[in-house]
Amino acid sequence: MAAIDLESVRLAHRRIAPYVLHTPLLRRRAGDAELLLKPESLQPTGAFKLRGAFNRMLSLPEGCPGVVAHSSGNHAQAVARAAAVLRLPAVVVMPEDAPALKLSRTRADGAEVIEVAPDSDERERVAAGIAAERGYFLVEPFDDPFVAAGQGTATLELVEDACEGFERFYCPVSGGGLMAGSAVVLAALRPEAELVGVEPDTGNDTALSLAAGERRKVPPPRTLADGLRVRTPGRITFPVVQKHVSRIELVGDEEMLDAMAWALRELRLVLEPSGAAPLAVALREGRGRCAVLLSGGNVEPELLAEAVRRG
Repeated sequence: MAAIDLESVRLAHRRIAPYVLHTPLLRRRAGDAELLLKPESLQPTGAFKLRGAFNRMLSLPEGCPGVVAHSSGNHAQAVARAAAVLRLPAVVVMPEDAPALKLSRTRADGAEVIEVAPDSDERERVAAGIAAERGYFLVEPFDDPFVAAGQGTATLELVEDACEGFERFYCPVSGGGLMAGSAVVLAALRPEAELVGVEPDTGNDTALSLAAGERRKVPPPRTLADGLRVRTPGRITFPVVQKHVSRIELVGDEEMLDAMAWALRELRLVLEPSGAAPLAVALREGRGRCAVLLSGGNVEPELLAEAVRRG
């Protein structure tokens, strides 16, 4: 199995460069904090997931007839877009309560969408069945070294652009692909920085798993952050997270909405709740020079309207 390490992230960065945006680094002050903000919401599909999807799909076995994925939305869009660019058939299994915007954009890129019950376990089961039946390659949303390395390229760019360094790094954590890829970059290039994972208070599987020393599972999370509803950390990603992450902070829906409002007002950026989660904690703690990965901006109109009202 391929390793998740700095070299694999560097290789991924070279591989996917023609297909993704090197997003800018924004700088703002918030109280006593200096924020270095990486807006992955500016990617063509509105989230960091495009990085991992392209890295995995540019490394498929020869003669692969197509791909299948399971996702609540952002990974779905990323796989659909990469499949369209690479001219591969794609099937995406999505929850029936996925945001309409994410469903429509996944279909718009030509993917066959199969809707199932909201539980992430159900999505995984159906996707695995399709992979076996059609011989398609299963592009995991996070639990794959190629995917995690691709996601880590966002943090590699952040570190290289923030030449002065930073004390703390805030990143959303769900299945752990983004955090695992980011963690190996920071461990190698910014070992002095504290790694802070952020997850919803109703989806605290990583916090529970780290406390227990082994992977734990939670009930289906009830949270506005549809991108952070995974019920258990990845089998491959969890050991990396366990080794490198300093702590996990939990955030509620109200704080995420307030952070979305802050991003609209101060950055003129649209964030979805998952993308605003790490910003919410950075604003809550409000100290030092902090790097914040704003993971996505695919938000439903009613939530955006609420953020505008608060802003």
